[in-house]
Amino acid sequence: MVIEKLNPGGQVAITPVVENYPGYMRIGGKSLVDLITQQAVQYSEVHVGEYVTEVGKGETDGRFHLKTNHAIYLARGIVIATGVEPRALEAPGAQKFYGRGVSYCATCDGYFFKDGKKVIVVGGGNTAVTDALYLHNLGAKVTLVHRKDTLRAEERLTESLRQSGIPVLWNSEVREIHGDKKVQSVKIEDRTSGQMTGMAVDGVFIAIGYTPSTDIAKQLGLELTAEGYVKVDLTTMRTSVPRIYAAGDITGGMKQIVVAVAQGSMAAMTAFEDIPRMFLRQEAGAVQTAP
Repeated sequence: MVIEKLNPGGQVAITPVVENYPGYMRIGGKSLVDLITQQAVQYSEVHVGEYVTEVGKGETDGRFHLKTNHAIYLARGIVIATGVEPRALEAPGAQKFYGRGVSYCATCDGYFFKDGKKVIVVGGGNTAVTDALYLHNLGAKVTLVHRKDTLRAEERLTESLRQSGIPVLWNSEVREIHGDKKVQSVKIEDRTSGQMTGMAVDGVFIAIGYTPSTDIAKQLGLELTAEGYVKVDLTTMRTSVPRIYAAGDITGGMKQIVVAVAQGSMAAMTAFEDIPRMFLRQEAGAVQTAP
């Protein structure tokens, strides 16, 4: 059974165009999600608009008890795929032009800006620098905009940025994003002088971090990484608690649809192996100890 708080698909559902997903050169994110959902409901119940409020493990039956806004469920296993929320840029126009020049995923949307399109990347960590290098290698004209005077990225990435010649606007913040039907320009404030400068751009890539949705993981006492993601064995997707698995963006790493799909498959196959074996062993033990 699938418990889905909002609409199925997460961030994919609000992605205007998905490029090069297996079987499709281009497909709308909502269309792709609809096809996946239609297939999923042939095999499983999908409860849309339902969300978990409490979760724990029964002391006697070994099952997980999940309380939602609609019901209480008992489960032998759980796959957590609650994803992440990108930290939004608090600037007028950032939401308005999302999917029309504003993006939170360079590897998803960078192809649209190859061959000389002018873009800025907002941020100063590993993701921001990696995105800037990726877009630069595609052929985009990239400028990195960072609110501080030093980067938080690892030294190897910082050195690659220097060698690439990508310009960096230090102590600067994007204050406004403008355009007609898509992004055409931004206003950037120099935090030192307070001066506002306009810049013509075709795209704005925002990489100021993610917030993992780990409420359920924390209730279950799962081990998290230093960055706050659910820690998993990447070959099985097992977490630190038996019969709880995690897949997709909630595990950290590369945030791509095909990666999330692959991890979901791995988690399901591992659960298929683990759960029957564990409960059959418990049942066999109960029979042996019965008078």
